[in-house]
Amino acid sequence: MTSAVQVWNPDDWELFALSLLQNRHGPLNVQKIPAAHKGDYGIDYYCTKDAVAYQCYSVEEPVDIATRAERQKRKITTDLAKVIVNHLEIAKLFLGAPIKHWILLAPLHDSKEVNLHCAKKTGDLRKEECCALDALFEVAIHDPSSFPADAVAAGMSALSTVKLAIPNPSQDELDTWAAGSSDLLANATRKLKKRVGPHQVHEAVAESIKSFLQGTALLDALRTGSPDLHDKVMSAIKSRARRLQFAGPQGGSTAGAILHAELDSLIAALQAAAPSLSGENAEQIAYGSISEWIMRCPLDFPDVQ
Repeated sequence: MTSAVQVWNPDDWELFALSLLQNRHGPLNVQKIPAAHKGDYGIDYYCTKDAVAYQCYSVEEPVDIATRAERQKRKITTDLAKVIVNHLEIAKLFLGAPIKHWILLAPLHDSKEVNLHCAKKTGDLRKEECCALDALFEVAIHDPSSFPADAVAAGMSALSTVKLAIPNPSQDELDTWAAGSSDLLANATRKLKKRVGPHQVHEAVAESIKSFLQGTALLDALRTGSPDLHDKVMSAIKSRARRLQFAGPQGGSTAGAILHAELDSLIAALQAAAPSLSGENAEQIAYGSISEWIMRCPLDFPDVQ
């Protein structure tokens, strides 16, 4: 199934991670190590009360699971080496108390290979018998699913921009949807034939299905990761749909003019209701919603004369 992935720049991810950690440990118990002056010791944030160190890392999306896992493993190895090299300075930060946990905080953890790598590095570092590390020191990886949903939602609502990456649906996904949605497919074919004619209608319908599946995946991702933003987006979509049902389509007497007008209006409504949503995502959701309106109603076009 097509699914959307949050796209983070490193600065935004660190700020979002800080909000999660403050929720977990308390605002006064989380400290940051700035990397600008002489590096960060392989640690971005730490909590002396709970003897835990965190490193934040966001892979540049979109990538496949194997690539994401490989980059996370490489980051774990590189930064734990920094911990060993700088263990005397790190011991001062923790006031002489040994660190019990080092955790990579990532936007998405979806491979057991990373768990196995964490277990290996745990064993390796325990053998070092480093004075800055507890005898039962443990390496782990956490993502937002490790935190309460309300903490994640609060962090997301504070972001200035939310951008999701959405892959193209596979041919199998398109075929599966079409096989189980014959009535919707027939609606789209009948209506879009008025737009492009009988010879191009197959390609137009395929593009509409793709847009619908991508838009649905984006909405699903917002519902899970940013409920407040999802509610604002859905309110804008429902408002435009009600107007369309009541007053009919705008834009003129041709299918092309109607589609241009409805797309422009819906994109503008989404951007006004949810300004933190990226422009690209607003456009993708608009295409998906209008594709759904074509398949389910209320959007139709005048018959070609």
